[in-house]
Amino acid sequence: MTSKINLRHYSYIPLLLLIALCSGCGIYSFTGTTISPDIKSISIQNFENSAGQGPANLTQIVTNNFTDYYRRNTNLTVMQSQGDLQLEGQIVSFNYSPAAIQREGQQDIAGLNRLTLSVQVRFTNTKQPEKDFDRAFTISQDFPQDLDITQLSNVQIEQLTERLVTDVFNKTVADW
Repeated sequence: MTSKINLRHYSYIPLLLLIALCSGCGIYSFTGTTISPDIKSISIQNFENSAGQGPANLTQIVTNNFTDYYRRNTNLTVMQSQGDLQLEGQIVSFNYSPAAIQREGQQDIAGLNRLTLSVQVRFTNTKQPEKDFDRAFTISQDFPQDLDITQLSNVQIEQLTERLVTDVFNKTVADW
């Protein structure tokens, strides 16, 4: 009587070894972050609106999006100050301008309007100072020409800031 070896059960071994290897090193995670194991916390300061434009709660929207994004995508403890990683900055531009200019008769009109949001970010890594930076991040989104800036909903502004936060996140903890 011969016994047959079921090779299907052994096909999972390389995958399991890869998962154990990646999770065991403590540096790489499946969210794409490359956070050193000795980094345990991040402090995120309020992003004040120095542009003087945008909705009254723009500071709150931007700051909350940063805090929520880092909480969701890392195991770092979010603190008010003195974190191993420190993120601070300011909103430097909230600009709504015409885009896709079209000619109708004798008049130029905007086919779309573009909302541009820029933040100046200062990032400090207390464990690896060579990763510190101070730079601007900018994101834009186009809207129909008949939509006035005062008609933008908080959801639309949050979606725009979420893309900006993703760019900052990738630069700070994903090394992109």
